[in-house]
Amino acid sequence: MLEHRFAQLAAACTFLLLIIGGMVNPTGSSLACPEPTLVCHGQVFPEMTGGVLYEHGHRLAAMTVGMLQIALTVLLLRRRRGLRALAWTTLAMVIVQGGLGAVTVAYKLPWIVSTAHLMLAMTYFATLLYIGWQTRPATGAPPPLTPGARPWIHVATGTVIVQLLLGAFVRHSEATLACLDIPGCTAAEWFPAALAQRIHMIHRAWGIVTGLVTIVAAVQVYRHAAGWRALRALMLAAPLLVLVQIVLGGYVVLTFRSVPLAVAHFAGATALWGIWATAWFMTSLRDRVVAVPG
Repeated sequence: MLEHRFAQLAAACTFLLLIIGGMVNPTGSSLACPEPTLVCHGQVFPEMTGGVLYEHGHRLAAMTVGMLQIALTVLLLRRRRGLRALAWTTLAMVIVQGGLGAVTVAYKLPWIVSTAHLMLAMTYFATLLYIGWQTRPATGAPPPLTPGARPWIHVATGTVIVQLLLGAFVRHSEATLACLDIPGCTAAEWFPAALAQRIHMIHRAWGIVTGLVTIVAAVQVYRHAAGWRALRALMLAAPLLVLVQIVLGGYVVLTFRSVPLAVAHFAGATALWGIWATAWFMTSLRDRVVAVPG
């Protein structure tokens, strides 16, 4: 169905938008375009070099996602009665997200606004995944799932949300390189008094928790999902991804925030969030919204 394809396209483009946005901070391009609008140095299409490439490229990508969202909203309003609230909600998310981006630039990167900007983007991404799952073609009853799986999915999803928030604090409080030793913060202390160092170390510690929870939860859900190939595939991917994330996090520090590694680390976090959000939707939804003929 057309609305299903549009939801998938919007989710894929939002994932790419998040990755493009993840390049802005590590490259030091956050204020490369001083105007809090769709123009950069007075031009809609300035010379795309240096920081402008990342910052204005992010804005243009965001505009593309916004246009896709408008089309998706129209489709849902016309064809999916039960998803009309979500149609308006996702459109509102995009509008608020654009406003937060403008405020971030206008007020020179306040960390709390930048963090809200990132977390809303993650919420919007998950909501698109939800819409895509709700609008999928009918495939009959879902495979059986024994009761023990759902609590593990809840725990893993909550753990990842906390880690995303901590990662946003690290990024936007400039704490990425506050601790340069591994495993401790410095050669002398594991948990120094400086706020930036504490934020960094809490993120590290919760990353280990996230890794352990993801591995245990994935094993448990896999055991309870016999015959459900799609869900089992997600449960195989999650532990591998979280282990790569831990390694990438270490190398981001050891390489003094190498841009490719920092972006890969952010992409992995987004993908892990997408995996657990999808597992949540797959195992909780039983009834789909009826499409409107024509």
